[in-house]
Amino acid sequence: MQLISRILRVAAAGGIALGLSVTAAQADAIEDRQAAMKDVGKSMKALAAMAKGEAEFDAAAVKSNADNIAAKMDAAKALFPDGSDKGAKETWAKAEIWTDKDTFLAIMDDGIAAANAVAAVGDMDALRPALGGLGGKGCKACHEKFRRPKE
Repeated sequence: MQLISRILRVAAAGGIALGLSVTAAQADAIEDRQAAMKDVGKSMKALAAMAKGEAEFDAAAVKSNADNIAAKMDAAKALFPDGSDKGAKETWAKAEIWTDKDTFLAIMDDGIAAANAVAAVGDMDALRPALGGLGGKGCKACHEKFRRPKE
């Protein structure tokens, strides 16, 4: 009888620990995806400055920033695990990310492909339309459907 009682106590303690680690993982996912998207925003800002003529065109900087966007978007696909729609940190992710995961992942993949197209740009004339494609197929498409506005 004592053995069964001990097994149940150990199992209960393990369940509590598992619950705490899942909660921590959810909070980490929220923080990690927000950090990834902030990094995407910084790269987009650098690219937009070139496209607007506010910064000199630099093919190496275009490639570096676009590669960063593609990498962060690819990594972000895994940063929306089930249960990470709520946590200690506020999230602007809509429930549709989890209820329509296939569409969400398809839009992320379109954004990654568009970022890769920007990375291949070699001159200013090609930057503007490529960047417009990234903004439309990636950023705007995802934000309209899957991100609630910040209050």
